[in-house]
Amino acid sequence: MNGHPQFDEDLDLLALGTFEAEEKRAPESHVGGCPECSGKLEEARGRLAALALIVPLESPPAAARDRLLRRARAEAARPLGTRPYGIGRWLIPALAAAAVVLAIVSVRLTQQNRELARRLSNLQAVSSRLEEESVRERAVMDLLTAPDTLKITLVSGAARPVPEGKAFYHPQKGLLFYAANLPALPTGRTYQLWLVPTKGNPISAGVFRVDAQGNGEVVLPTLPAGIAAAAFAVTVEPSGGVPQPTGPKVLIGAVT
Repeated sequence: MNGHPQFDEDLDLLALGTFEAEEKRAPESHVGGCPECSGKLEEARGRLAALALIVPLESPPAAARDRLLRRARAEAARPLGTRPYGIGRWLIPALAAAAVVLAIVSVRLTQQNRELARRLSNLQAVSSRLEEESVRERAVMDLLTAPDTLKITLVSGAARPVPEGKAFYHPQKGLLFYAANLPALPTGRTYQLWLVPTKGNPISAGVFRVDAQGNGEVVLPTLPAGIAAAAFAVTVEPSGGVPQPTGPKVLIGAVT
C-alpha cells in the first residue's frame, strides 16, 4: 500500500487489530510515515472506544450464537487466499468489538464492587459508632435511675450568677457531672474535677471546658471502682490537668 488506504474501514480494521499479519504490514508501514492517516487511525481508535461504552449488552439467541461460532471456525480453517471478502470484513471486527465490550464491562463491575465495599465499610463504621453511643447512653440512664446513686450539688457563693455543679455518683456505675455559669478561663488553664474519697488523696475525674454560657460536663470518667466519696470539687489547673489539685477551688460539694 503505497498511497492512502482506499477506504476508511481499512483504518477501522487496523484499529480493531483484525488484519492478518500479511494484511496489516502494508497499512502499518504507510501509517507510520503519513501524519494524515496516523490521525485518522487515532480517530478510529477513539470511535471504537466510544462504541464500546455505548453498546447495550444483550444476550444473543442460542441458535444465532452457534451459527456465528460455526462460521467463525470455518473461516479460520480456510486458507488465507480463499476466504470470502465479506465475511472477513464484518465477522472478525464484530467479534473483536464484542471482546472489547466484555473487557470494559468487567472493569466497570470491578469498580462497582470496590465502591460497594467502600460503602459497606462506611456503614459498618457508622453502625459501630452508633452502638458505642447506645451503650454509653444506657450506662448514663442506668446511673441516673439507680436508687442508691448519690446526688451532690457544688456551689460557689462569691459570684453572680452563681456557678453551680451537679454530680451523680455511684461507686459501681460511675460519675456524671454538669456545671453551669462558670467563667471562661484564659489560654493555658482548664477546669479539673476531683473526687475526694473518705480516705486518701483526691482522685482526678478529668478536665473539662465550658461553652459561652459557662456550661461544662464530665460524663463517665475512668475511676477506680468502689471508691467511697466524701466530696467533689472543681479547681482551676494548667491545661491537661495535674495529678493533685494545686489551683483555687471554684466549686465544692460534700456528700451528705
